[in-house]
Amino acid sequence: MSFFKSFLDKILGSNTLYYPWCLTKVMLPEIEKNYEEILHQLWIDFIKLSDKEYCCWSPVLRAGMKDAYEKIKERNIQIFKEHAVWLIITNCPACYNMLKYQYKLEEEHGIKVEHITQTIKRNEKKLKDSDLLKEITYHDPCHLWRLSWIYEEPREILKKIGYQVNELRENRESSLCCWWGWGLVNNNPELSKKICNQVLEQVWDWKVMTSPCPMCYFQFKKHAKEKITVKEFSEIILENKEK
Repeated sequence: MSFFKSFLDKILGSNTLYYPWCLTKVMLPEIEKNYEEILHQLWIDFIKLSDKEYCCWSPVLRAGMKDAYEKIKERNIQIFKEHAVWLIITNCPACYNMLKYQYKLEEEHGIKVEHITQTIKRNEKKLKDSDLLKEITYHDPCHLWRLSWIYEEPREILKKIGYQVNELRENRESSLCCWWGWGLVNNNPELSKKICNQVLEQVWDWKVMTSPCPMCYFQFKKHAKEKITVKEFSEIILENKEK
């Protein structure tokens, strides 16, 4: 009976869920709105469960509180199933890693998980083509490359919409962490700032840098010098739409 119900849900009542949590939703609501607009522009019909879903609880798991994490994980999975979710799209690399690899949603529950750069790349024909007009520096977020092995999709998207992508000295597998996460920004803010500035110093005169991670964006924007403009990935996409 449960198999039959699951089969019907996927055919008649399946839903795509946009899951922005937590930093995006609480501290960067404008970025959440940006990604909602991008999904609309890509003609992706999605739902939100803001008043029902919980944080993925990556920080709790990293802190070693496994029992508390397991309870929230099971609640989230139950909520996803109750709303017949078959695909979850998130702009947060940490959430992507948690839902896909820690929750094992696709492997154990048949719920696919995409980082939004994968979603945009999959629908790239709906993006506006452009000749190379501007230069931009791209930063690889830890949760996106070190834990999830997503390198090329963001670069290919930037190139398609008219950007020459300049690489930091350490990029892809060698990329430096911004050190907003992993508790360092709270436990040792001066060291966190120092490491962040080591990344920013590599931007030199390229002036504009971007990262598809709310943590990296928040950290770089806070510490960037005046000559460097830090833009979240969604801002770059929407700027191209407006041309």
